[in-house]
Amino acid sequence: MENKTAHSIKIMALKILRPLVRILIRQGIGHRTLEDYVREAYVLEGEDALIAKGSKATISSIAVLTGLSRKEVRRIKDSPNQGDGDDNAQRHRIVRLLGAWSNDINYSVNGHPRALPISGEGSFAELVKRFSGDMTPVSTLNLLEQSGNVIRADDELHLVKKYYLPMQTSSEQLDLFGTDVNELMETIAYNFTSDNQSKFFQRKVSNALVSKAALAEFRHYSSKKSMSLLEDYDEWLSKRELSAEEPIDAGAYVAVGIYYVENAGKESEE
Repeated sequence: MENKTAHSIKIMALKILRPLVRILIRQGIGHRTLEDYVREAYVLEGEDALIAKGSKATISSIAVLTGLSRKEVRRIKDSPNQGDGDDNAQRHRIVRLLGAWSNDINYSVNGHPRALPISGEGSFAELVKRFSGDMTPVSTLNLLEQSGNVIRADDELHLVKKYYLPMQTSSEQLDLFGTDVNELMETIAYNFTSDNQSKFFQRKVSNALVSKAALAEFRHYSSKKSMSLLEDYDEWLSKRELSAEEPIDAGAYVAVGIYYVENAGKESEE
């Protein structure tokens, strides 16, 4: 590998790793544990790469591709905790429910969520039954109250925040971090190898000369505009969900994310 390319890869890797390491240090995770995570990621990705090429993903072939020893590959493959066991089902159900509360004509008026009784016809319990799978109304309401999405007033429930950000435990926040960063990086990795016609949308706007006095105003403005756009996307997607009669494998997962950052520091110098 040319020195210039190797240096560029190092700079890229450090930009990705430093925020991750910052979080791991706060969680009391040392570098040896991260090294274990990296080895497991190499085995998982190496196996997928071999299968994608039509090759047999043996212990030896994974070892050759990743540079790990056969003994290490076997140890990781035999680990009972290999891979990602959390499919984020609960979070997706909550997001789907909030979208329905905001857009379904049975629970909203012109895109504005109605106040709902807790039980009965057109109630929160009915909404949960229709849009959140096997979650119970009580557990769902607890989650939404803890996350600040719902408040109770006069025996009715009011949706005060349309987006879901779990606030109950640090594990939920970590799961959210892992999911959202993974999706952004999956988009970037896909665009690396795709032609211009099939690349996924990936853009940002930035300005290094914004007056600090304007930051609070822009933070409010960008949050308002971004939320409006996401709600528009959510309404569009909700209208095109599978019907109850259609098989689940006829559906696909899609997401559009927006992030905001300020005073992030200077770019790493090359």
